[in-house]
Amino acid sequence: MPTDVQHLRFQETSRTDRVYSPDILPRLQALLADLADIDLACQQKLEAIERSLGDESLKRRKIARLWKDHQDRRAPYVAALEELQAQARDCFG
Repeated sequence: MPTDVQHLRFQETSRTDRVYSPDILPRLQALLADLADIDLACQQKLEAIERSLGDESLKRRKIARLWKDHQDRRAPYVAALEELQAQARDCFG
């Protein structure tokens, strides 16, 4: 039982002694969830292309276009993650 009390005391202290903005974690989680959704959608499209019948050179072009679109779609989220990382680093630097 004393361990539980000490653990609660530690949690209270850590919440009051924060040196970073409390909105960093929710923003980080949201960005990572968005990136996971983008990656999953890309993976599903890739699998559909690979399963499709047809000309292999056409498939390769579709896959190349898919990867380009995927990178373009991810770019703003990656930039936002980098910005968030810089904000967190500034809190501790």
